Amino acid sequence: MSGGEIDEIKQRTDIVDLVGQYVNLKKAGRNFKAVCPFHQEKTASLMVSSEKQIWRCFGCGKGGSIFDFIMEAESLEFGDALRLLAGKAGVTLQPRTSAEHRTRDDKSRLLAANDYLSRLAAKILTEHPAGEPGRQYLANRKVKPEIIKQFRLGFLPIGFKASDQLRRQGFTTSEINKLGSPDRFIGRLLFPIFDVIDNVVGFTGRVIGEGEPKYLNSPESPVFNKSRLLYGLNLAKGTIKNRNYLILTEGQMDVIALHQAGQTNAVASSGTAVTAGQLTTLAKYTTNFLLAFDADTAGIATTVKVIEQLLSLDLSAKVLLVAPCKDVGELLEVADSEYPRRAKEAKEGIDWLIDQAAASVGDLKFIDHKKEVLRAVLPAISQIQDEARLDWSLARLSVLLGLKPPTIIAALNKINRTPNINRTTTPGAPGAASPPSAQEQFLALIINFPAAAPKNWPRLDWETEDSQTIAEAIEKCYRGKTLTAGATGLLDQLRTSLPSSLIARMEHSVLAISREFLELTDDQATDLIAEKLSQIKTLDYERQKTELATSIRQAQESGQTESIKRLMGELNRLTKKQE
Repeated sequence: MSGGEIDEIKQRTDIVDLVGQYVNLKKAGRNFKAVCPFHQEKTASLMVSSEKQIWRCFGCGKGGSIFDFIMEAESLEFGDALRLLAGKAGVTLQPRTSAEHRTRDDKSRLLAANDYLSRLAAKILTEHPAGEPGRQYLANRKVKPEIIKQFRLGFLPIGFKASDQLRRQGFTTSEINKLGSPDRFIGRLLFPIFDVIDNVVGFTGRVIGEGEPKYLNSPESPVFNKSRLLYGLNLAKGTIKNRNYLILTEGQMDVIALHQAGQTNAVASSGTAVTAGQLTTLAKYTTNFLLAFDADTAGIATTVKVIEQLLSLDLSAKVLLVAPCKDVGELLEVADSEYPRRAKEAKEGIDWLIDQAAASVGDLKFIDHKKEVLRAVLPAISQIQDEARLDWSLARLSVLLGLKPPTIIAALNKINRTPNINRTTTPGAPGAASPPSAQEQFLALIINFPAAAPKNWPRLDWETEDSQTIAEAIEKCYRGKTLTAGATGLLDQLRTSLPSSLIARMEHSVLAISREFLELTDDQATDLIAEKLSQIKTLDYERQKTELATSIRQAQESGQTESIKRLMGELNRLTKKQE
């Protein structure tokens, strides 16, 4: 991968078109704005510049290029984001080293093997007589043909040599062993597991008829990390963003039933324990989770654990009640008209926990039963990050148990994972950059409107080394007394001469100015630049005057007559210069 390839991807990808695939962009002067998809907000604070091909959220502080956006939006590392955008832009990436070439080739081969196996199994399921057991199972579960095709479901019949088929396609025994022999899935319905860019990275096999285990996953491999992957996310991510919530369930058939019922924001943990990595991945798409785990003891335990994890991440959880059905798939099969009502009446996660605990202990007039409820729910409450939710939970427990709030708080403080009840909220969103200073605004205006820049670059005492570095880089772009490059050209020149940390800060200031002054003409920009320059000089004058006054006072206190005369002279000259 070279800089030329990255530049070519940028040239072929319009940032407005890309971001517009994820959020509803609206014109805002020269730029576009939208509600940020990366944190919860009501007022649009995401700004996108078509001219400069950058984006920035003024709520959470995230921003950058097309690559930064797709990494956030799709929960990808840079390499995966690069490959995804290269594919969309029709750019072929070349490996930099022989080692990278081998690694990329190895992964490509493994993905190709998985892809071939998934398509072969799908063909057997839908077209071959040997696929009848799988077809019959899906028919009994009322799965429609279009859903079978969409999820690329397959079947490997008993007696079928899947590994031999892969070898006939040129895949080596070593490659097959890295993925885990596909023969483990013989006699099973096959659920391909896709990553977010639609590569088949692994499988789950569901036994048809008798046999254990009921579900079997691919082993970990260079392309399959089950602790971060979620079944159905490749299909659900768009709807999750549009609806701003997701349905998290346990198994593949639950996801399929939900998607078939129009609930296309459903994903599953593929029968494995829900991990923090999976929740972190999902939090990139929404902060709102509707939990739809099984109604048995194991499902209830999973719900409790996931609620605790979500609360610790400051994410919202609601619980869908599926009983008396065993799971949400059965609920949709036997009473699909019930689902909308139950989803609407889903309980807040902490309320569900409290109700579960209260129902399990019996009469709450007994102090031992009250203690049992506290033991059951306080570990989860101790994870709550939001003050309002914490206050509500403690008040609810106080009323339910007939205990004074201080008593409950005292019990809470005994738990190892105790939150600071008296904690204070730090102003500003996490990760948000501070507002641009007057000097940063001046520099941002110059970058936005090079034609309105001063004819002679001003000599200023810059507040920070960062501002000085950016100012020096801008000065080097002068040709004679003017900046000849347009806004995009100037920004590109600065990107090549500044470190990445300064580029991010500079882009933040540039979009902040664009957001504040949506419709600014060149003449207005000239006036505003002059105003900012005057403001900077005034602030600089006040700073120097204060420093001199402090120095004079210190000299007087120590009786330094000569220093007093010299400093008074400097102060007089400074005052006359300002006048």
